[in-house]
Amino acid sequence: MVRPPRVSASVADASDISCVFAGHSGATITLHGSGVRAYVRKQAADVAHNARLMQQAEKQRLFAAHGMALPRIIGEGIGEDGLAYFDMDYAPGRTVADAVIHAAPIDRGALSRSLGNLLWLFRMRQGGALAPALFHTKIDEIGAKCVTHVQTRPLMAEIWECGARLMACNWEGVPESPCHGDLTLENILLTRKRGVVFIDCDEPFISSWWLDVAKLFQDIRGHWCIRTLYGAAEPAQFVNAVQKLNQLSDDVHELLADDGLLEKLPQLTALNLFRCLPYVKQEEVGYFVCARIQHVLNG
Repeated sequence: MVRPPRVSASVADASDISCVFAGHSGATITLHGSGVRAYVRKQAADVAHNARLMQQAEKQRLFAAHGMALPRIIGEGIGEDGLAYFDMDYAPGRTVADAVIHAAPIDRGALSRSLGNLLWLFRMRQGGALAPALFHTKIDEIGAKCVTHVQTRPLMAEIWECGARLMACNWEGVPESPCHGDLTLENILLTRKRGVVFIDCDEPFISSWWLDVAKLFQDIRGHWCIRTLYGAAEPAQFVNAVQKLNQLSDDVHELLADDGLLEKLPQLTALNLFRCLPYVKQEEVGYFVCARIQHVLNG
């Protein structure tokens, strides 16, 4: 059950804002202060996203209570502007995606252990299979959004082809379970004090740890996190990044049992890539996504 947010005045002072980020989940992320007094505020972009934001806060609090490495929530409420927010500890570090792009060291053993613990906890709460119609409906919704999105409208032929291939996949047997909701390499921090920290839980259209694994492979096989390196002037950087992703692919595969997920991992990965399309900001990124979907589905 989602706890109703407290109604309160915003305690944040605009003068102490260090930086602001905007995400795709209808929220803004603001770093306040510096040093030991620094904290992060996640705030709904509009009132329509208030409920979703508070669900994310409840999920983060619950997962942390079960021993998962997530930032501690230190406050939440509704600001004077009517927008829901929650504050959490600031965990300085770099994302796994950033380490991949810039050839920084990654403690693969620590990362594998943390991912293994996270997925084990979700797997232990696994329930029955989700209805295939949920996937078919989502694929249709994404295609409809792309028709009205300026950056994807010119490539609707490619998008419909990707959608048709996804529709033809067998979506039976995907289990319902708790999940992170947006387990990309951009949402895994490598920190000095706490080691591996997971951030930015979300409420996806379905809740399944299989989709979490596929989110990892959206980066690992779909190359979403290194999309800016395609065609870049530094080919060595691209090659190094791909090598790191291949190493991570081996590590994650070792965590997976032969329970049906491996068979469906390509289509789940492709579906996650497909879900990116309504949010791309450049037409060429849309073409990139469609090409990677075909690559993943082709094996």
